[in-house]
Formats: sequence, C-alpha cells, structure tokens
Amino acid sequence: MPSSELKNMLRAVIQEEMQTVGKEVRIIVQEELKPVHQELQQVNTRLYKLEKGQRKLQQDVSTIKKEIHAVWDDILRLDNRLIVQEKKTSL
Repeated sequence: MPSSELKNMLRAVIQEEMQTVGKEVRIIVQEELKPVHQELQQVNTRLYKLEKGQRKLQQDVSTIKKEIHAVWDDILRLDNRLIVQEKKTSL
C-alpha cells in the first residue's frame, strides 16, 4: 500500500474519530449547561418581576407627588381664605 493511501486512510479515520469526539463533547457541554440555562431563566423571570414592580412603584410615586401637590394647593387656598376672613373680621 503506497504511503499516500495510508495517509488518506489515517486522515479519514482521524476525522471520523474527531467528529465522534466533537459530538460527544457537544452533548456533554449541553448537559452541563442545562442547569445554568434553567438558573438563567429564573434570574430573567425575577428581573422581569423586579422591573415590573419598579415601574409600578414609579407610577405610585408620581401619583403621590400629584396628590401632595393638590393637597398643598388646597392648603394654600384655605390659608388665603383665612387671611381674607381675618382681614374682614379685624376691620
């Protein structure tokens, strides 16, 4: 058997073995990554819930600020009415 045929046979055998090893490595890596992927999904779910809660909190803060502003407007109007009333009664 000439050496080039031997080289080609060896090359073919090595390539087949490398493909087999590559497939096995991919399977092992995928199996090892499953728990990591599951944890990542849990983290993403928690992050989504946190972001949703943060948006709700921001809306609540905006609502509270508007209500406080309205209360202060009411207080100022009442104060002005009292000042006018005091002026009327002191005359």
